[in-house]
Amino acid sequence: MSDDSTSPAAGSDGGGPGADDVPTTTRTSGPRRRAVLRAVRRFLPSPKLVAGVVLLVVVLAGAAFAIALSVVEIPAPNDFATREATIFTWSDGSRVTHVGVNRQPVEFDQIPRVVREAVLAAEDRSFYRDPGVSVTGLLRAVKNNLTGDGGNLQGGSTITQQYVKNYYLTQEQTFSRKAEEILVSIKIADRTPKDTILRDYLNTAFFARGTYGIEAAARAYFGVPVASLADDPARAAYLAAVIAAPYYYATAPSDPEAATALRERWDYVLDGMVQEGWLDARQRAGTAFPEPVRYEPNELSGVNGYAVDAATQYLNGLHERNPEVPDAAMLARGGYTVVTTYRPDRMAAVDRAVAEGLANLDPARPEDRDVHLAVASVDVATGAIVGFRGGPGYLEQSFNDAFQANGPIGSLGDTLLKFQLAALRRDDTSSLAESLEDKRIFDARDDGRPPGPGDLATTPMRAAAAFASLGTAYREPHHVAEVRKDGRVVWRAPVPEDDPAPHEVTVARGFLDSAVDDGGRWAWTVGNDGTTATAVAMFATEADGKQNRRLDGMSPLGASDRPAAVGPARIRTGLVVKLLMAAG
Repeated sequence: MSDDSTSPAAGSDGGGPGADDVPTTTRTSGPRRRAVLRAVRRFLPSPKLVAGVVLLVVVLAGAAFAIALSVVEIPAPNDFATREATIFTWSDGSRVTHVGVNRQPVEFDQIPRVVREAVLAAEDRSFYRDPGVSVTGLLRAVKNNLTGDGGNLQGGSTITQQYVKNYYLTQEQTFSRKAEEILVSIKIADRTPKDTILRDYLNTAFFARGTYGIEAAARAYFGVPVASLADDPARAAYLAAVIAAPYYYATAPSDPEAATALRERWDYVLDGMVQEGWLDARQRAGTAFPEPVRYEPNELSGVNGYAVDAATQYLNGLHERNPEVPDAAMLARGGYTVVTTYRPDRMAAVDRAVAEGLANLDPARPEDRDVHLAVASVDVATGAIVGFRGGPGYLEQSFNDAFQANGPIGSLGDTLLKFQLAALRRDDTSSLAESLEDKRIFDARDDGRPPGPGDLATTPMRAAAAFASLGTAYREPHHVAEVRKDGRVVWRAPVPEDDPAPHEVTVARGFLDSAVDDGGRWAWTVGNDGTTATAVAMFATEADGKQNRRLDGMSPLGASDRPAAVGPARIRTGLVVKLLMAAG
């Protein structure tokens, strides 16, 4: 018999729900949900209202954009974008180096088609079709900036936008600068031919290695003007690839990761050229990755600094007498081409001769240390300085031995006085002192008495000019042939007048003479082959470099192991002059 008291009856208040409980809950849930929905709907706008608001926002945004576009003005180019380099060249027009911002603007037709197409493949393949900005690029940039990690404002820029940023605006990463960039880009694209935009972009883009613009980049990476890349898609693609991350890619020669990344970017550029129909696929397959030339961070190293400094100082002197001649300050603002008188072949010959003249010196011997061999060669007909040796290198020693080192010329003064006295007999209005001073030949003793043959002192450059004038008119030595700006010659060295005077004493072709000063501190040799006069001086300094020492005990060039007195120094200077006279 069961105990019913332990089992709750149906409909009782026991442990489970009663039969009436479930139906009651089911009946009330629907009305409650509908009541909640009706309450929510009272606070939500209608679909028509939402559509209207969205339309209004779009209209207002469009109106605001149109107003902003009409109000925004194309700004003046920023100061940096218009700066150029001043280029110094050798006498044949080949480049020495530059000063100022390393930029050399070129015209559109001077940039080979393959270079332009490589840049388009790298940076903006729809350049000739887009309105100056890329909508998809902007949307992608907005997305990246909203979902990014809070870093710099990301781009999505077309070539036109990059050009506007480089040429008119700044590199500031803000929304306001980006908005201005977009507005100005649209306006620029509407008013400016695409070819002009691409030209100006390529003249302002940064390529690392201290270069701005495609011309400077071609010279910095491959040692050639951009025009020479007309049939070279490999090097064109290399330059185009660098634009994306110039500082990073410039480290490729020493950074394996950067080298790999650059190679991948280079492949991307070439593949893009093939896709756009700008490069034949078979030519692409046979294209080898190019190697850039070694980068010299300071282009004033070696002889370059001497050449720039001497030419600039020469122009400074001219500027004092004629303000239209550009001086150092004007050259620093850029845009000039300074054509020096220094001949590359003569400079190379001087280097070879100096190496011979300094051969066999033993740095372990104090007598062979700190020896200087200064050389200057002057064109007899014009006075142009065609070659020189200023020192071991401008960054190592900025003092130019050829143009600035002043020392006694010993018995060479006898020869100068001989020709000078003959000149005086033809011109009674001159005096010996005035004529020597005109040639910058001074009295080394400087005690007020008339100089004797062994008392004269000068620099190798002035000595060469003086001996170039033996038997003919004196030509003032000069370092610069001409200066150009914007393709126009703004100064040119005057053409010397013919020498009408007959000469009682003439110099024989192949003239050569050597001397040592009375103090044994300077050894000289001069030569004149009728076309070029050369002066070579040898001197040595104390360890502190503050004063000269005697040349005694220098190692000889010959087979003898016994150091002589000053003789070896005189022999070495004579060898250098003979080698240069033989070189022509």
